[in-house]
Amino acid sequence: MYSGAFLQSEEWGAFQKSIGRDVVRIEGVGQFLIHHLPFGQKYAFCPRGPVTDVSLDQLRSVADQLSVLFLRLEPNEQRPTSNSSFQKTIDISPPHTLITNLTQTEDQLLATMHEKTRYNIRLALRKGVEIEIHRDFPAIGRDPANGGGSPVQAGATEVALNSVWSLFEQTAKRGQFHLHPKWYYKTMLESGVAFLAVARFDGAVVAANIMIDDGTTRTYLHGASSDKHRQVMGPYLLHWELMKDAKQQGQTAYDWWGIAPEDANEKHPWSGITRFKLGFGGQRRNYPGTFDFVAHPLRYQLYQLSRTINRFLRP
Repeated sequence: MYSGAFLQSEEWGAFQKSIGRDVVRIEGVGQFLIHHLPFGQKYAFCPRGPVTDVSLDQLRSVADQLSVLFLRLEPNEQRPTSNSSFQKTIDISPPHTLITNLTQTEDQLLATMHEKTRYNIRLALRKGVEIEIHRDFPAIGRDPANGGGSPVQAGATEVALNSVWSLFEQTAKRGQFHLHPKWYYKTMLESGVAFLAVARFDGAVVAANIMIDDGTTRTYLHGASSDKHRQVMGPYLLHWELMKDAKQQGQTAYDWWGIAPEDANEKHPWSGITRFKLGFGGQRRNYPGTFDFVAHPLRYQLYQLSRTINRFLRP
């Protein structure tokens, strides 16, 4: 098992196709998302791949087959050699994560948590925080605005997202990170590739997570929490209930999907969320990051130059 394996699943590929992206699966190499560039150029992104060891000749063959300027890769094992064909680029999938082993008993899981995390879980229970897990949009979705009660056939995803969207906007602003458009998450939920879980206090949503189950791994993909009622510790109970539910569903690993590097200081933008995640226990997993395999060096240099100029001219 490796973090982000869902990115190579057929279900994720189908979701990407549903939002208009070109997806190509190449046996023995991986699933590629085709990105179009100006002047008829394009590149192919293989998230968390290649899925097997491939040679330089194989990569060149794939680049020729796809008629792309370069291949954007996220190797799972070792950093590519210093071969000039590879260029380090900005990481897309998080290169550092935390995996909690769900084969442990609930008591064992609690014992591996930080004392403060256990306290906050118990506090949320005492305060009356309630957890709802909403699967199966839109056919048998249950309306979170109605306490997860009666089934709704039409607009279930829209209702669910509307009930939590302000939390995602608050969290993005607070954490200074970029959100996908709402329609992106709506399509993700409706495709069945992900599901929504919320924590409520006094009828109000105080935390929400978008989760993905793939094989034996449950991944915490996106999370949000309210600026109000922070004292009831909703996110702590939400994750604990999701971990217990994952065990019941047969998952054996809980992937926290992104933490700061081990040597990061307190000024790292992920330091706060990393402390939160580490409180639940687990083992660090580190990956090399994102690299471009350059099939056409001169045109790649021109592409890089144009990006630099665009960033300089951007207001």
